[in-house]
Amino acid sequence: MKTGFVMYASSVSRLSDFYSHVFALNKVEGDNSYALLADGDFELVLLETEVSKTVSDLHSPRASTPIKPTFFINTPLEIISEVIKNKGGSVFPPKNWEFGGRKVCDAHDCEGNIFQLRIDQDA
Repeated sequence: MKTGFVMYASSVSRLSDFYSHVFALNKVEGDNSYALLADGDFELVLLETEVSKTVSDLHSPRASTPIKPTFFINTPLEIISEVIKNKGGSVFPPKNWEFGGRKVCDAHDCEGNIFQLRIDQDA
């Protein structure tokens, strides 16, 4: 089953750059109002609307959002944390736990959208 996630963006170009760089997602198509990023069986659609451009606090994590995308990775936490930080996001330290045989921690992107990392034990 192919899966995907749609996220509203204050800046499609900024979020597209973040997710492309951090998770090596390829930009399949897009313009100044949307971007379709993909890798394998996952697609991330970023949409910039008049409403989404009005978000005032882009640097604070939006913890009240009842859903968060999850990314399964093979990169060590120390390395992915640095990559996320360099692109304007942050990993929530030191809170990480084990679940389903993986190390799990939450992070946020450059616009405050919270996502979860699930890291292979071998990473």
